[in-house]
Parts: sequence; structure tokens; C-alpha cells
Amino acid sequence: MVEGAKNNGADVKYIDLYTYDFKGCMSCFACHLKKNSENPLCFWKDDLKEVLQLCIESDAIVIGTPIYYGSISSSAQAFLERLLFAADTYVLDEDGNRVSKIKKEIKTAMIYTMNVTKEMDYFNGEDQLTIMRGYLTAIFGECESLYVYDTKQFKKYDLYLNNMFDPELKEQSKEVQFPKDCKKAYGLGERLAMSNK
Repeated sequence: MVEGAKNNGADVKYIDLYTYDFKGCMSCFACHLKKNSENPLCFWKDDLKEVLQLCIESDAIVIGTPIYYGSISSSAQAFLERLLFAADTYVLDEDGNRVSKIKKEIKTAMIYTMNVTKEMDYFNGEDQLTIMRGYLTAIFGECESLYVYDTKQFKKYDLYLNNMFDPELKEQSKEVQFPKDCKKAYGLGERLAMSNK
């Protein structure tokens, strides 16, 4: 995705949330005070403050996350709580839609990677993950999703407790399906870059 965006003229900042010290929303509600009605940023001061500012100033935000037990990672969840709640409001427009503090459209996308095959997705993952896409769409504008199934987790499967996944099939998926998924991610980056020209 980063390559697709960069190769089409986008200035990309890659952020690894695991390198930041932060927590999810604390429900302090400072962002929902009337005096802060125009400020779309979380008021909590920690490592995430700079990242959130960068997101609000961006033309596009892409969140890549592994799926753990049918849901996004805890870091991605905490980040999205802080990003979304401060930009959202409890104000409804004349059509009953919530009013966002974001005054421009910021394209968003979610890339989900998971070890299970689509057939094994017994958590109804795509249905469950659509909820976050709905919030991103409501607050920022258009949101795309890319689901990457059957990823290879280990270099050597025989070193780990596993009889659920066939190492040969995982290797085959890596060689055949993963390049296709990477091509889709490249296309996503390309579209996001082109839409902001």
C-alpha cells in the first residue's frame, strides 16, 4: 500500500503503533465540551497526540491490523477510539446523522490480515469489522477495506504448537495468494494517492 501511494506522488508517513506509549479513550469528555466544539483532537497528553494531529492534517489514513480472535488488535482499537471519539459529536443534523468536527473529507482504509482462511472465519469477521468501517465513513468520509486471509505466521511451523494448519498449504498460500493480496494493497495505495491529486 505504501509503495502504491508513494509511486503515485503521495508523501507517506508510516507509523508503527507498537512503538508508542498510549492508551485508549479515557472518557474524560474534554473533546465534547462546547468550548472545544471545533477541535477534533483528543486532549489527553501522551505519545499519541502527535500521531493524531498528523492524521487530522492528512488527506488519507490507512490502518493495517492483524485480526486476533475475530477483532482488530488492541493497539488499533485504542488508536481508533482516540481518533474517532474526539472528531465525533453527540450532535445530529436535520437528517438525524451525527455531525463530525472534521471539515474536509479524509479518505480512510482498513487492511485486515489473518491466519484463518475465509472458510474458517467462524467469527463472522467481515460483518463484525464492518462496524469500524461505518464509523470511519461517518466521521471522515469514504472508507475502503482489504481482507487478507490465510497468512503465513511462522517461518518453521514445526517449532510451534500446531496441528491445525498444514505448513505446505501455508507456503502455497504465501507463494500464490499473498502476491495477489499485495497487488490489491498496492492498488489501494494508488487509488488513495490519485484521489487526492
